[in-house]
This record gives sequence, C-alpha cells and structure tokens, in this order.
Amino acid sequence: TMRLRLREEREKPPRASPLSPRLHPPRRLPRRRPPLHAADPLQPSRPPRRPPPCTPPSPPPAAAHPCCCPPAPLPSLHAAVSPRAAPVPPPLTPPCPPAARPPAARPPRHPRLPLSGVSWLLTFVHTLSCSTRRKFLCFRLHLRRIIGPMSKNNSQKESNGHSARLPRKRFYRARAHSNPLSDSHFPIPITPSDVDYSQYFPGFFPIDKDDNDDSNLRIPKIRFADIGCGFGGLLVNLSTMFPDTLMIGMELRDKVTEYVKERILALRVSNPGQYENISVVRTNSMKYLPNYFEKGQLSKMFFLFPDPHFKEKNHRRRVISLHLLDEYAYALEVGGLIYTITDVEELGDWMRSCLENHPLFEAVPESELEVDPVVKLLSSATEEGQKVARNGGQTYQAIYRRVVQEEQFSA
Repeated sequence: TMRLRLREEREKPPRASPLSPRLHPPRRLPRRRPPLHAADPLQPSRPPRRPPPCTPPSPPPAAAHPCCCPPAPLPSLHAAVSPRAAPVPPPLTPPCPPAARPPAARPPRHPRLPLSGVSWLLTFVHTLSCSTRRKFLCFRLHLRRIIGPMSKNNSQKESNGHSARLPRKRFYRARAHSNPLSDSHFPIPITPSDVDYSQYFPGFFPIDKDDNDDSNLRIPKIRFADIGCGFGGLLVNLSTMFPDTLMIGMELRDKVTEYVKERILALRVSNPGQYENISVVRTNSMKYLPNYFEKGQLSKMFFLFPDPHFKEKNHRRRVISLHLLDEYAYALEVGGLIYTITDVEELGDWMRSCLENHPLFEAVPESELEVDPVVKLLSSATEEGQKVARNGGQTYQAIYRRVVQEEQFSA
C-alpha cells in the first residue's frame, strides 16, 4: 500500500507554490496600435509631434500690400448670386513688420567699481545670498564701528588716534541695571592719592609728576561727582556751564563706561579746548567712594534716576540709604549739595525720608532752587529724563545741603 501511495504521489502533477509564476502571471502590456500611414486615404492624417521650424513669411509684393495699394474691387452681383461660382476668399496679408529696434543694453548685475582700502568688503556683502548675508550681519555691524561707513564722514579730523565721530549706542548695549553687591573685576585705588588723574584729565594734570615741584600743590581737584552717570548726558551739559571745574562720572556697567569714554574723546577732538574737565571711571561707588575722594573734596553730588529696587529684600541695594549717606557726607564739603531725582514716587519718598532723618543734611529752600541753574538740567540733560518727558511722566526731586553737626560746636 505504501508503494502504491508513493506511485500515485509521483504521478500527480506538481502543485504550484506561492512563489510559482503560475499564481502571478506576468502582466500583459496593451498592444500598441500600428502607426498611421500618411498615404492611407482611409486613415486621417495626424499632425507631427514637433512642429517644423518656423520660417519667416516672405513679404508680399509692394503692389499687393494693403498699406501701399488701394483695395481690390468687389466681385459683381452676378458672380455672387450665380450658384456655380464659388466664393473666393480674400487673400491673407501679414501685418506690417514692426520697426527693428536695437537691443537694450543690460546693466551689469554687480558693477565693478575701483575700490580702495577696506571698502571692497562692504561691497562684497551685497553680492552674497540671503542666508550668508544674515550670518555676516553681526560682523558687518562691528566692521562699521571700527572703520565707519565709506562716506564723507571719514574725512573728519582725527587727533591722537581718536576720531571725531560720536559713538552709537547700538554698539554698546548693556543691561539697564547691575548688581552693586557683586564683585566686579576692575582696578581699585587704595587711597585717593593713588588715583592717576592724568589719564582722565590730560589738560589739567601733568603726565610727568615731580614730587619736588611746587606746581603739584596748585593742581585742581575734582569737585562734581555724578554717581551712576549712565550715558554721560549730565556731564556733557555741565562741562560747558562750569568749564574750570573738574567733574567725573562713576558707572558700574562696563559697556556704558566705554561709551561715555568714546563720547568724551570725540567731543574733545571735534571741539578743541572744550570738554577737558569731564571724564568717567568704572567703579562701584557704593563700595569704593572713599578710595577716590578725600574728606570734604566734593561740592556737588548727583543721583539721577537710580535703580528703584522695588522688592523689599533688595532695598539694601539702593544707592541712597542711611548707611551710605555717612560716606557721602564724608566726601562732601560743608555747604555742598546733593541732588536726587526719580520718576518712581515710592523711591522719591524713600530718598527724601533718608535725607530728612540724617543729621548732616538739611533741605534746600525753594527760593534757592529757583536760582540754581543746575536744577533745570536734572530732568532734561540725561537720557532717562528725556524719556520720562516724552512719555509724559512725573519726576520727584530732593535736594539737600551738607551741614555741620551740632555736637561739633558744643565740643
């Protein structure tokens, strides 16, 4: 029986596997129709796939052109009514060819101009793609800061390597405020005598000092101090008002300090003999004010639009406080004035209360403030004051005088 089964299995036709081509017969492509013969009268002729090259039509004879000759006479009525006569269509005449115009000269895409110096780099920027130009934008701004725009402004006079062109604030962007309690890295003099003021006021302080020279005793001292001078607007206005008085601005932010330096140097170059009595130094006046000024050296101190520090835990960072007023009273001479102004009402009340409660300061009467020319500059000279005026804000001033303590007379 086993042999019979094996024989039957062998005699059976083989079954098709799933991969057998019988289950998946090849797809038959549709039969192509034979190409039509142009000479066959039973088949309509098809136009060729590609039209033949267009050849310009030959111009008609001058006598047959409608622009030059009158139109042909109309056919007679008998010819038009006769059924045997076929209507003859009028001959088609091509339109008059337009007058030949010379091809317009195309301007070059990037004109090649004779460039000299570094100006070729600015011209090359305009030939770049959008993505590459976007990446190059930051370097281009710094490039303009270094070499300036290639225009007539470069012909301004220079002196001692300094340009007369005023700096731009967009190249000196900085935070609005800085933490006065942090340790910054900048040089700090040990005593006021260690400060080299010849680098700040070269027109008033000799560069070469001689300890045996009696002229050093007649060197003027700094009398005005702008604490937190910002962009130096008040110093520039006070310089022309008090040309013989030395004044200095103290700023903690490095970018702002650099801007004020460049601004003062540019003003000195463009106005020879002026703005020699102002300068700026980067320092933390809340920590190192006694390191710069001797006792009773200053006659005026300015605190214009300081940081309000709204949070109660940050009130210790305010530039006006009872503890800091002791140092300010040390640097101010008797009769010296301290000017404060702000656009925050809460901060204005804070500064006024601190000055009222300090025994070495008293309020200046309104009659004296009306005569003082400096009071008018508090709200208009600085950039912050101008911003408050544009927005229609209100300012709060507090001006106090340094007085002598009563215990000194009793002693």
